[in-house]
Amino acid sequence: MTITEPAPSCVAAAGRRITRRLVPAQALYIIGSSVDLTLTGIVGSRLAPVPELATLPFSLIPIVAVSTTFLLSRWIGRRGYRRVFTAAAAFAIVAGTVSATAVQLSQFWLFCVGTGLIGVYQAGAGYYRYAAAEANPDERARAVSTVLAGGLVAALLGPFLATAVSGLTATPFVASYLLVAVFGALACVWNASLPAALARAVVQRMPSDEGRDDDGPAARPRRVLWRQPVLLLGVASGALAAVAMTAMMTAGPIAGIAMGHTESDAALAVQLHMVGMFAPGFIVARWIGRIGERRVAAIGAVIIVGAGIAAAVSTQMWAFLIAMTAVGVGWNLASSGGSAMVTMAYRRAERGRVQPIAEIVTTAFQVAGSLSAGLLATAAGWHALGIAVAVLAVVVSAVLVVRHGRGGRCAEPGGAA
Repeated sequence: MTITEPAPSCVAAAGRRITRRLVPAQALYIIGSSVDLTLTGIVGSRLAPVPELATLPFSLIPIVAVSTTFLLSRWIGRRGYRRVFTAAAAFAIVAGTVSATAVQLSQFWLFCVGTGLIGVYQAGAGYYRYAAAEANPDERARAVSTVLAGGLVAALLGPFLATAVSGLTATPFVASYLLVAVFGALACVWNASLPAALARAVVQRMPSDEGRDDDGPAARPRRVLWRQPVLLLGVASGALAAVAMTAMMTAGPIAGIAMGHTESDAALAVQLHMVGMFAPGFIVARWIGRIGERRVAAIGAVIIVGAGIAAAVSTQMWAFLIAMTAVGVGWNLASSGGSAMVTMAYRRAERGRVQPIAEIVTTAFQVAGSLSAGLLATAAGWHALGIAVAVLAVVVSAVLVVRHGRGGRCAEPGGAA
């Protein structure tokens, strides 16, 4: 039986359609998760039995995410992206409901459970960009950045909604966390209707299947894959972006209040931070096409250096806003460039040997950033955090700059090396 391969133009059109459908999925995720980004540190400080535990609820989000990433990857390999994306969004419904109940009852540990469950949603949403990249093998960088750009409107809307509805109930912030459940339900419906190409089981053979894709060469061992400079640099860039962004975003609202700014000022800083995270998505693909993934990641690292310096030199409002905005922009560039570098390093059959490990490393750095934020959410701690972020970003940017060329580009999925 002869199987006719689809025309390249049809494949490209199908890939772009999948990317377009993943953009609203990303937006719904960002709107819901932005409630936790904006308020969880503040609410945690009100409910925590001791100040040192104020950022624990937020820290549980990446901890749960890193704990479930590999399981979701395995499920994707057996059931396809669509089912996993839908199930992950369903966890947001439960998370928002539990968090709202915990706030109503002033139960700190129940609040930790509710916020922690968002980590499953985060882990699932982390695969949106991989799904887009795989659907667009000739335009991976553009697909990744387009999906990330889907969070821009959500970044503007989410923090505003989080604070706007906070006073609708007798107990502040209950309505805010109910929004998480509402947008989780909308994401469930949307993700369940994603294109059929994302519903079909993704071929991801295990070693017992000889590591071979149905239409491609044998998968390379992990020790070979993880010696590729392009993969290591991509993961390093993503890890820097994760730890810097998470630490400053988590500590920022609480530190801002400690520095004498208001809760509205803190919300504005988070809003600008999220705009910085997603606005560059409209141009970063063009930059990657012109100067390469590595250089874009290096530019992001340099901008993160600037964010750290701004946090270190002053506690005034202008420096606070610059630091929060710049770390968001740096995250976008470093994460987009790093993700594009990672997707260059594996074939389809090798997905399970690269994606979950890259996600676990990145999310582990998120955990480190979030946990450290609890100790740095003061005026003096904000200075120290700025110095630490700047030093780390200098190291990573230096490594990215000294690596000449893009190196390590592997064949397209299913192709020959």
